[in-house]
Amino acid sequence: MIKLLRQLFCLSLIILVFSSTSYAGRRPPKWVKNRPISSEYYIGVSVVSKDVDNYMQLAKNKALQDLASQISINISSNSVLHQFEDNTSFKEEFESQVKTSLVQELEAYEFVASWNNKRGNEYWEYYRLSKEQYALLQRLKLNKAKKLAQNYFEEATRYEDKLDMIQALSYYAKSIQALKKHLDQDLSVMTFDGSINLGTEIYKRIQNIYTRTQLVPVNKNIKIEISTSVKDPFLVKASWTSAEGEKELVNLPLSFDFVSGGGLLNKQANTDEFGYASSQLIRVTSKEKLQKVKAALDLSTILNQNDEDYELYKIFLTPELAPKCTIILNVERLKAYMLFSEKIFGIDSKRSILKNAIKKELSENFFSFTEDKDSANVILDVKTNVTKGEIKEGRNYKVHIVYLDCFFSLTDMKSGFEIFNDAIYEVKGMKPVSYNYAVKEAYEQAVEEIHNTIVPKLNQLDL
Repeated sequence: MIKLLRQLFCLSLIILVFSSTSYAGRRPPKWVKNRPISSEYYIGVSVVSKDVDNYMQLAKNKALQDLASQISINISSNSVLHQFEDNTSFKEEFESQVKTSLVQELEAYEFVASWNNKRGNEYWEYYRLSKEQYALLQRLKLNKAKKLAQNYFEEATRYEDKLDMIQALSYYAKSIQALKKHLDQDLSVMTFDGSINLGTEIYKRIQNIYTRTQLVPVNKNIKIEISTSVKDPFLVKASWTSAEGEKELVNLPLSFDFVSGGGLLNKQANTDEFGYASSQLIRVTSKEKLQKVKAALDLSTILNQNDEDYELYKIFLTPELAPKCTIILNVERLKAYMLFSEKIFGIDSKRSILKNAIKKELSENFFSFTEDKDSANVILDVKTNVTKGEIKEGRNYKVHIVYLDCFFSLTDMKSGFEIFNDAIYEVKGMKPVSYNYAVKEAYEQAVEEIHNTIVPKLNQLDL
């Protein structure tokens, strides 16, 4: 009997406990009714529907996002970001990235409570983070970042002393990368020379490298004929200027590229033991008379547009201010003497219509024609032949068709060798009334065909 009473008593306790838990689940706790406010903690509260998958994880994520949103970003007056305040887009991007990383890297937060609203099909979670603990962790992260950045900075200055400028810039970039999450803070560190602000000093050092690195072309103005190569390469002297005088910069990477006009050339070169970098011009392809080639410090190993930190590096490295110089090309068209013969329907023709049209097309794109054969670089021999085709007749029309062939031969005056030979075949002309009208249309079609097929091939010649 006593044993039975004990069993009934235990069962009653269990029922009482479960009924009490269920009751508590129906009543929202105070932190659900009124959001907690604390001077000591950042608070994060969230509510999600239990209908979604992984609703508990979702509630946690939302609560931490809510918590992180209360952490403000205060830009120190001594920060490098403060110096770039005119760059609004970068500042906004930095703040956005910091807020995103806050959630991803949040630590030392505490789970306080959760509430399962059975009637409302809701699930709530409550997290908090000690403001004092957060500030301590931030100081530790900042000090760690500054220590790493200072090591890179000192390594960069050692390379700078050795006049290895690209390595110096690479290590300055690494120093920037180490500090990228702390640009809104005071980056002052102690050195043997006293206190420096790393962010400010890195920028100054980079600008100092740019200012003292001089690039000077050996030949600033070069005359060249279109589609011809320059025998001698472009030469650029790189030197370091200081109070002690100039010193050659060895193994400095330079880039060469057209800034106006166009052509084929070696785009990258390193300076040799005497400080000279050379780039071979293969040919000029642009028709512009005055063209420019820029030689500049090659930052491609440091600045990569696909790098997630590209915009950050670009602000510090300011590629538009990097050392550069300009080589001016005065481009002359190739002097040509033209031989022209034409047969129309088997008879030699003295017409000049097609001859003048071809000469105009090739003058715009390639040649400078001369009547003095001895002064020409090349002889262009053009032979054309127009033949009659059929006459197509319909109920109310009659169309005359002709076919035009045009042969081109280009001979080098110095060597006497033929350097180009090509042709266009069966260019059709169709017109009513007579064959003569059809010939005129064939002329127009031939000039267009020459522009599309012959001129591009001439531009590929290496003369």
